[in-house]
Amino acid sequence: MKHIVTLFFALMLSMTIWVKGARETVVFDVDIHCEGCITKIEKNIAFERGVKDLECDLQAKTVTIVYDPEKTDIPHLQAAFAKINKVAKVHIDLEDESDQSPENKDVDAQSGASTPQ
Repeated sequence: MKHIVTLFFALMLSMTIWVKGARETVVFDVDIHCEGCITKIEKNIAFERGVKDLECDLQAKTVTIVYDPEKTDIPHLQAAFAKINKVAKVHIDLEDESDQSPENKDVDAQSGASTPQ
């Protein structure tokens, strides 16, 4: 009987951790032209609330962010880029071009306000 109870609690604990660990990934097109840009992004965006992982690709000029959707969202992440004078557009693959989401807006680097494309 002890083993069944222990197994039940272990299962419940793992389910709780799994539900809390919900994460989403977004890829932004950002004007990155040097290692200094990458350093600036890593020092600022990586510490935004909800950001779990961040990867910059200098060649592709993209920033991939894994985030907790309960703590932040795409418009907040775009506003964080605007604070460091970088415009972040949601990257759209050629296959997904017809499916443009409302989050794919430019964010004004000065005011942080979003502007439609």
